[in-house]
Amino acid sequence: MAQVFGVCLLPATGEFAYDTLPAQGARWNPTGGTFGTGALETLAPINCFYAPGGTKTDYSYAIDQLQAAHPECQTVALVVAWFGNSTDAGSCQIYPSTTYIKGAFTSWNGSTWVVANWQCSGLTQGSTGLIPISQTGGSFSYGGTPSDQSVVRCIHDLKARGLRVVFYPFILMDCAGKPWRGRIGVSSDVNSAATAAVSAFLGAASTGQFTRDATNLTVAYSGSPTDFSYRRMILHYANLCVVAGGVDLFLIGSELRGLEAIRGPGWTKAGTTDGDGFAVWDYPFVAGLIQLAADARSIFDGAGLSKNLTTWKNLISYSADWSTWNGVQHSGANGQWPHLDRLFASENIDIVSFDNYLPLSDWTTGDGGLDPLNWTSAAPTSWPPSSGAMSGLGLSGTPMLHSEAYLQANIEGGESFNWYYGDSNNLGRGFDPLGTGQYVSLPEGDRASQARNPYYANQQLLGRKQFRWWWKNAHQAMYDASDGLGWTPHGPTTQWAAKSKPMIFVEYGFATVDRCTNQPNVFFDAKSTESDTPFWSVWDSADGASFLPRRDDLLAALGLQAIYDYWTGGKNETSASGVPMILTSFCCAWNWDARPFPTFPLNASAWGDGGNWAAGNWIGGKGPYVQALAADAPPGAGSYAIFPALTGEGWSVRYSPRFSTRTMAKVSGRETRAGVMASPLWDIDLTFNFLRSDANAELQNVIAFMLAQAGQATPFLFAPPGGLGVASGVGLGTGDGSTKAFVVSRAIAGYSERVQALTSAPTVYANGVAVSGSLYSVSILPATITFTTAPSAGVAMTIDFSAAHVARFVDDDLDFEQFVANFWAAKTLKLETVRG
Repeated sequence: MAQVFGVCLLPATGEFAYDTLPAQGARWNPTGGTFGTGALETLAPINCFYAPGGTKTDYSYAIDQLQAAHPECQTVALVVAWFGNSTDAGSCQIYPSTTYIKGAFTSWNGSTWVVANWQCSGLTQGSTGLIPISQTGGSFSYGGTPSDQSVVRCIHDLKARGLRVVFYPFILMDCAGKPWRGRIGVSSDVNSAATAAVSAFLGAASTGQFTRDATNLTVAYSGSPTDFSYRRMILHYANLCVVAGGVDLFLIGSELRGLEAIRGPGWTKAGTTDGDGFAVWDYPFVAGLIQLAADARSIFDGAGLSKNLTTWKNLISYSADWSTWNGVQHSGANGQWPHLDRLFASENIDIVSFDNYLPLSDWTTGDGGLDPLNWTSAAPTSWPPSSGAMSGLGLSGTPMLHSEAYLQANIEGGESFNWYYGDSNNLGRGFDPLGTGQYVSLPEGDRASQARNPYYANQQLLGRKQFRWWWKNAHQAMYDASDGLGWTPHGPTTQWAAKSKPMIFVEYGFATVDRCTNQPNVFFDAKSTESDTPFWSVWDSADGASFLPRRDDLLAALGLQAIYDYWTGGKNETSASGVPMILTSFCCAWNWDARPFPTFPLNASAWGDGGNWAAGNWIGGKGPYVQALAADAPPGAGSYAIFPALTGEGWSVRYSPRFSTRTMAKVSGRETRAGVMASPLWDIDLTFNFLRSDANAELQNVIAFMLAQAGQATPFLFAPPGGLGVASGVGLGTGDGSTKAFVVSRAIAGYSERVQALTSAPTVYANGVAVSGSLYSVSILPATITFTTAPSAGVAMTIDFSAAHVARFVDDDLDFEQFVANFWAAKTLKLETVRG
């Protein structure tokens, strides 16, 4: 299996999904009962599907599986969800809920079943004012919020197993389209209404309104039961973690990108300064998070759970989205502002966290695009690199996407480090513009054409992968001040002090789909408007009418392993005062599930999200991790048999070039045409009419050769007849001191075609002098001369050779006719060239 530092534990919902005690539930049927006035359904197990009838829960089996598969795993981030019902910050409610409203529960106490309640922030399944979870087709969109007592028991169990615990409060959006929580925002900002919307979202819950109940493992709330606000959620769970005896890291939220970016009426490009002369901008939600962190700190400190920066216990953080963690850009403002620096620098935030879904590849369909072309080019050694050097990868061997070295090269390199795409929306599934004939997730703009843009001096703040620079330096806002210099740093520095706190990726991971490392932040979920697969990823027809993402478990595992090996392999660093740049023990891969494999995803009657497992980020049940094998070396001519030589009398050959052009007819009658192949494949027809004395022997050779190749199965070399493939003094190229490989081409009138293969050893000349065959090797598809040492600059290379096609039989059978005693004819033998 791929190694991980930690995992995020899902499903985030399920009233007792995280419990160590078996539970049963009965839903309320409003049309049941004798008179149709409603009745409880029969109690049924709800967290023991893996071993029905037993007393060990699904959660316990799932963590057993985790520790067996990943003994290196140090941390579990316990994800617990409340719900949001609007993307409008001013009206969005944040609330817990259950799928058992007015229902009933029992719990196993070790000897018998006892009555239990779902409990959360003073609410039970019988409380009035609960907001129901939506349903589609009779099924709930989500499970219910995990009950408080199950959360406490889960934290106890994780700590008893020797695992670190991150408590991760989460928001699932239960409104039209099931959007991402990062969409919560306002329609316009830089006004007092925007500040008021943020205030309404945060709510007025205070630390004094919560009472911890260590006996019943819950927390009561003295405010309005239907005060469904963000502060209530966070302060409730801070108190619940105290009931559980504390956690290693408590998050006050994550990925609330839209809320973070809301500007109050006092916002300007230049901002203001605080009492210490540091830059400040009016971001009301960031100010709200700073207050929340202080409130959570007071709750922990008041319970004797003070922070420990030596053992990394009782810590607090907020995890930003990868797209804005180091600054936000505002439409029309022409700049980027480090809006979260004030939060990250505040005394009650102990770790800088963001969810790291930055791309580790930029691999198109077809030949892979620019990265294979720049595979061996020197990687930049200074920043910013020049436009000509910025794409260099500095890798060796055969270019391939399934390469851990390639993925590691893009952790602090490539896109969002050395260069960027100015616009790159994912347009969803469509016909591949690169002509593969497949359906892919279409990029647009710069990414579609791979038009890479360079960064310029002092623009490190713009690079989302510039973790190292960000950690080691002070920061300024970057914007266009209409001084002709473009986006440059301006004004005083922010509150961030270099190397003062460690960084973590509380989420990282990859969906198990084709080209997942191109765009790790997307996922496939047909019910969500956020559903997508990564740029250039292939979709396969499921039934001739619908499509599903192509699966690739290996690439997802390679991505996880690349991150693990990179940060444990000498790339990390530590400040003089002992602060690590990346505190790897708190980095958590998304995700491990508390529903054990294979019961999840197979038990569709229990859980409605099993269909997302195959293409999703689930780690359990996938793998194992294996290092991708190195690509085979290019074949040599000796790898293929050679079609029997014929004398030329009594048979003829006809060549037909075959291109592939895609056409689209328009209503006007005009056509749009796109050529797929730069050079043709050839159809070859051999017609026989043997009348020579040795015809039977020749024909027997042909028959025997076809049998040896198993008909269509095995390609072979076919030399053009009549010496048409023989060439002398053909230009191979001119040395430049670094290029070692030269592809052989030949001219047909004014058309130049790459030669597929050679039938015998060529003779190569350097400035007219024959070069020893020991100084180069020959490979085919296409025919390539690779020198041990690159020819010096200016040396003219030429070659004498005998060309051949790589071909196969079109048919698996031949028809023969006896037309004169002892003479046979195969009327026509059809061949076609192939590319491999």
